[in-house]
Amino acid sequence: MMELSLGGLLGAMVGAMIGGATYAALIGRLDGVLRRMEGADAERKDVESDVSLMRRAILGFDVVLCTAIGYWLGARYIGPAIGAE
Repeated sequence: MMELSLGGLLGAMVGAMIGGATYAALIGRLDGVLRRMEGADAERKDVESDVSLMRRAILGFDVVLCTAIGYWLGARYIGPAIGAE
């Protein structure tokens, strides 16, 4: 069974914040590319619907991955540093 540690939870919170910031940066860049894209309106609508799905996938993957890495690093380094092993 998995043990929850204070260091791991702190690391997971920091990882989730980093994941959110990374998501915002990626989506900002993706929106810029979409705005510069030329093409017919029907083609643009198709791309916009695909971008909506892509946003959700990026958010889910990014936040989950960064949270997991943050938990692992927090349990490994922050926990022993604060004496919460």
